[in-house]
Amino acid sequence: MRRNDPAIQDLEMTMSKYKRTVYGIAVTQLNNRHEADDVFQEVFLLYFSKRPVFQTEEQKRAWLIRATVNKCRQYNFGKWNLHVDRTAEPEISAEFESQADKELYAAVKELPPKLREAVYLHWFIGMNVGETADILGVRANTVSMRLAKAKKLLQKRLEEEI
Repeated sequence: MRRNDPAIQDLEMTMSKYKRTVYGIAVTQLNNRHEADDVFQEVFLLYFSKRPVFQTEEQKRAWLIRATVNKCRQYNFGKWNLHVDRTAEPEISAEFESQADKELYAAVKELPPKLREAVYLHWFIGMNVGETADILGVRANTVSMRLAKAKKLLQKRLEEEI
């Protein structure tokens, strides 16, 4: 394939636009930068090989987020990962400038996976409750409850540090 191939150009544009979203979800869900790198590559390889057609940019974004969440779940619940030490803390992303942002990110990383998924999609990615529910395959009420529980846990954790 050549660089001027429309499929390659579409992939490059899509990766450029959504790399932070896909990688952010992967790192948050997996707590492991190496596995996040793998998921990142797998999601964009899947996108390139399937070449899905979308009517809107929002549909493309939702597809990429859903594919990332699914790949992360495969990693988290796969037989290989049953024996992986997940207690090792990943490095904090350099994109956070203030200490408060780093502390909040670290606190979010300690949430249970179901709460962490909802928090990341809703608060970090900016999806509304309905979109988050669609991506996660749960009801909107479930997402609202997870967000409320996560907020309580985060408040408690951050108040302890003060």
